[in-house]
Amino acid sequence: MAQLNPYLNFSGNCRQAMTFYRDCLGGELFIQTIDEMPEMAVQMPPEMKTQILHSMLTNGGIVIMASDLNRSQAIEGNTIQLCINCDSEEQLNDFFDKLAAGGKVVEKPAPMPWGGIYGELVDRFGKQWVFNYQPK
Repeated sequence: MAQLNPYLNFSGNCRQAMTFYRDCLGGELFIQTIDEMPEMAVQMPPEMKTQILHSMLTNGGIVIMASDLNRSQAIEGNTIQLCINCDSEEQLNDFFDKLAAGGKVVEKPAPMPWGGIYGELVDRFGKQWVFNYQPK
């Protein structure tokens, strides 16, 4: 079965962001620096060797990948949102409160016309998140 996962790009603060996401969402975090890939490290300036080549956070159906390496300058936009469909209202509120720390709440979690609970925020790293819980 194919799976679609977000791959986030950062400009030197990937480790900080992914550690924050792990603290908020739980799960296992894998981080690989440029220095850990000798064939790539020799091609990079010394100041880049501690930057993140690849990272992956997994917690059940949540998979987020990220890197500090960008082919072009990172520009935060408003065309992508990370959406978590939660298992319960409690889980939604827990994830929302943790990810909102240091960020900006766009819409507090509240009941919606479709019968679900929905909330939206921009985290401290400029990433946009939406949360949904649809009672069965």
